Formats: sequence, structure tokens, C-alpha cells
Amino acid sequence: MLCRKFGFTLAEVLITLGIIGIVAAMTLPPLVQKQQEKVTVARVKKAYSILQQAFMMAVQKDGPPDLWGVTEMYEPESHIITARKFMPYIKVLTDCTGMKSHEVYKKCTKSFSDNASYASFRIADGTTVIVRQWNGKCNGRYGNTKGLKNVCGQIMIDTNGTGRPDFLGQDIFSFYLTKQGLYPSGTEFDRISIKTHCKRSVAWNQIIDSYANGMGCTAWVLYNENMNYLHCDVDWENDKKSCRK
Repeated sequence: MLCRKFGFTLAEVLITLGIIGIVAAMTLPPLVQKQQEKVTVARVKKAYSILQQAFMMAVQKDGPPDLWGVTEMYEPESHIITARKFMPYIKVLTDCTGMKSHEVYKKCTKSFSDNASYASFRIADGTTVIVRQWNGKCNGRYGNTKGLKNVCGQIMIDTNGTGRPDFLGQDIFSFYLTKQGLYPSGTEFDRISIKTHCKRSVAWNQIIDSYANGMGCTAWVLYNENMNYLHCDVDWENDKKSCRK
């Protein structure tokens, strides 16, 4: 009796592999991006916790930030003083405070390397912390809550250090430094809100009414634990928190 063997031709194999490749090309990038967003969310939450604890210990030792001996926004020493109040209570990998701008660019941050405007340091997990003192009296007002009526300055984190893309809302996240602690930018009580400064329709980092697009994304990441604003228009209202239609 003859036994016939059946198999795939080379053409059929190539067609099948081509289909698999097309499906993979369509499905893998979104999965990779989703995983990267989860990693970013985790790093933002971790950095916020570390900085908040360091703030509390600094206040316990030296009092609230309006007593830290800093002056105003355009005094480079003020940024350094504020940064160094946090550093004793954090495992610092690289101290860029006081470095020249070109050294800061290589070791801590590319987008905020101007040592006259910022002071920065990298913590153990590679996240860069960028400090900018705005108001030595801590009476800056950015909203109606107690904290947002007592703003001293700004602290930003770059979750991948000197890596790209260096966009607010993607790998850089902004917090207010207040007399009460760190407040994430973009709460519903903040004048820099997710509706005004976390917009997909505008280029990230583009200036809108004196502030960069992306500054209003941080609170969303902390409280909702996602980066849905990268994929659809979101708001604090319940029906606008996800991209589901």
C-alpha cells in the first residue's frame, strides 16, 4: 500500500511566516509601550515617596522651606541650597549640584543642565531629580488649596536620567515644592491642569500660557496609575478617565 505524505510547500511556509510577522508588528509595539508606561508609573510613585520622606526629615531638622535661607528664583545658590536639604536623606548616585552646565548635561540631565536655573542629582535607581527655587518666602500661589497657596519652587524628576525623549508627561514629571510638602502638578485644583497642560493635540514641552505642555500630567499618573492621556483626552470627571468609548 502506498503511503502519501502531506506537508507544506515553501511558498505556503513563507506566506504563513509573513502573516505571523504582520500580526506581530501590529500587536507588539502597543504591548511594549503599555509595559513601558507601567514601569514609568512605578518610578514616578517611587521617586515621589522618596522625596516626600526626605522633605519630612529635612523639615524636622531645619524647619519648613521658608526658613532654609534661600532667596529668589534667579539666584543659583538658592537651587543648590534647596537640593542639598533633600540629599542627606536619599541614596544619591551622582551629585550634580554646583557642577558646570556641560558636566550636568553629561551626568544628570540634558534638558535642564543650566546650572544658573536648576540644581540636580541622580538617585540610586537612575532617576534624576531637578530642583528649581521659585520663592524664598514660599508664598507663590498656583491654586486654592493650602499647599498651592504656599509654593516655594519646583521639583522635577526624569525617570530615565539622561535618556530620551525628555518630554514632560512622558519621562519628566513636575511637582510643586510647598511649605506642606510636594504636590504633583495637574490636580483639579491647580491652574496648571490636565485640561490645559497635558494635551495630546499640542507638542509636548511646547509653551502654553507661560508653562510647558506636559506639566499638568503628574497628578494623573500618581492618582490614576496610568498614562491614558497619551492615547486619548482625559479629565478628572469619571466618564473621562479611560480611553474606552
